[in-house]
Amino acid sequence: MTPRTPKRQTPTALAATLVACTAVSGCFAEIAAGTAGDGGLYLLQHPEAMPLEDWSNVPARREPKAHEVQYQHDVGFVDDEVGLIAAEGQDLEAFIDRARVGLGDRVYVLAGVPEGEDRAQARRISERRRDSVVTFLELQGIEVRPMHGDFGVEPPAGDAVTVLLRRYVVALPACPDWTGKPGRSFNNQVSSNWGCATAINFGLMVADPGDLVHGQRPGLADGERMARSVERYRKGETKSLTPEDIGTIESQQKVESGDSAAEK
Repeated sequence: MTPRTPKRQTPTALAATLVACTAVSGCFAEIAAGTAGDGGLYLLQHPEAMPLEDWSNVPARREPKAHEVQYQHDVGFVDDEVGLIAAEGQDLEAFIDRARVGLGDRVYVLAGVPEGEDRAQARRISERRRDSVVTFLELQGIEVRPMHGDFGVEPPAGDAVTVLLRRYVVALPACPDWTGKPGRSFNNQVSSNWGCATAINFGLMVADPGDLVHGQRPGLADGERMARSVERYRKGETKSLTPEDIGTIESQQKVESGDSAAEK
């Protein structure tokens, strides 16, 4: 039996095959189609012109985002009075109830701009008014934080004190996302709905949305206690653990092992 010799493809046929493969992959098929009629040697002589698969289209990770929002309430005062009148106190209390001040919220109090010929006296009155508002908020169990730097808020003019409330709110990702076909990926990427359940649950569970932006400070360590522990260890003054320190399970294990040894 005479073996069959495979047919050799001409350059034109080979270029046509490359054009067909390129059209299937969907990348720059028009480039190959335009050069195939010129003898079909362009793609062979210039491999850098061959279309490449685009792997840069990587879907963004699904995760909740925290956005900062701000609420503002102005407290008015009458003439040169420095104490809150009943109506202004009720309005401020209603603002606190509507805003539902809670964990992670930051409250600031901004004094008004002094007016009048005696600027020093006006400034003292403005500061005393601010103190009255701070005292009112503290009686409501709200901590007022000191202001550092420019808040981007103009201080109130005239006889007013501004209460600022800033907090982070969680923005959940657009889930579920079934724009892609599950189990079918031609670019070796995860499906469009990948990670949606985890991102949604995490966003709904977080107690302080500000933790998504920056973690909480652990605070200062007790250096004196740590130094004393090292000192006692070096002097051999550490005491061995008792069964109560180890735990009930370890204590029971020691008792059981002692009973078995006594039986032997």
